[in-house]
Amino acid sequence: MVSKQFSFRLPDKVVQALYTLQLEGESLNQTAQRILTQSVELSTGTMSSMSTGVDNLESLIDKRIEESLAEVRSQLEAQLEELRGKLRAR
Repeated sequence: MVSKQFSFRLPDKVVQALYTLQLEGESLNQTAQRILTQSVELSTGTMSSMSTGVDNLESLIDKRIEESLAEVRSQLEAQLEELRGKLRAR
């Protein structure tokens, strides 16, 4: 892949924003490159592979949440039945 070097100045506010978006171990230039690349990809719709990955991740998260909720529901139903049994015994 061919690349081209860019050189330009950014306002202090933008530089401060880049510092807040910086990932651990990432230089400020790398942060700017990452943010600019992501922005261009998002605006041109070339993120299909990333979208697929995000969709897969969302599906996995939804599945895990549903599994956890099912377990909690089961426990609550068991506790409710236990309480109903105690009420009937009175």
